[in-house]
Amino acid sequence: MRTFLCLIFTSLIYSQVVNSEIESINPEQQLKDIKNFSTASTIFSSERLGKNKNIALTSFFVARNQSPSYQRAQVLVGSIKISWNLDLIGRMSSAYSDKNNALNIYGWGISYKPGKEEKISPWSYGINSGVSRLYNINRSSSFSLSIMRSVLLNNYSFSLGVSSINVKGVNYSIGQNFQYNFSNFIIGTTINFSGIKVLPNFTFSSNNSMISIGLQKEF
Repeated sequence: MRTFLCLIFTSLIYSQVVNSEIESINPEQQLKDIKNFSTASTIFSSERLGKNKNIALTSFFVARNQSPSYQRAQVLVGSIKISWNLDLIGRMSSAYSDKNNALNIYGWGISYKPGKEEKISPWSYGINSGVSRLYNINRSSSFSLSIMRSVLLNNYSFSLGVSSINVKGVNYSIGQNFQYNFSNFIIGTTINFSGIKVLPNFTFSSNNSMISIGLQKEF
């Protein structure tokens, strides 16, 4: 537990990286970044909680090197088991861009696994809603539907999936409303390390890519 908290604290410090170039971002780039904000604001873990576990705390470290608005963010995701196949999800984040603007993320969702308790299905479904605010620049709300499947390859477990995201909001810098619909492909895996689940994921689409690493502890 102490190791888990230290890892979260370290990643939180690292995610608060100042980007002095934000004032030079043109409106077109700001609108493109909305897709990145939406993906981060609806992120969740499809990893099933253990049989005797009821709560999971996951710290996602999100990196997006091609985005001038933000490069790193930490998203804290909490999961509560409602039943053997249904989890309630909440998330929050704060990733600073510069002294005057800060990206804030929060949201909620559910994760559902079909099948029977005695025989867990390899499929999982996620419904997530998120809000992202880059103060003085834009505000957006997102809604995503995700389908994930666990695949066993050479004794290694991988997660493959797709998410469909609808996002709408307002860009204050140019006084314009916007709305997007786009899909992401997701590839991930789970690594168990000293009682902590490490969840590396790669999310990509035709014009967007994002890497996230989650550290999950169950209670």
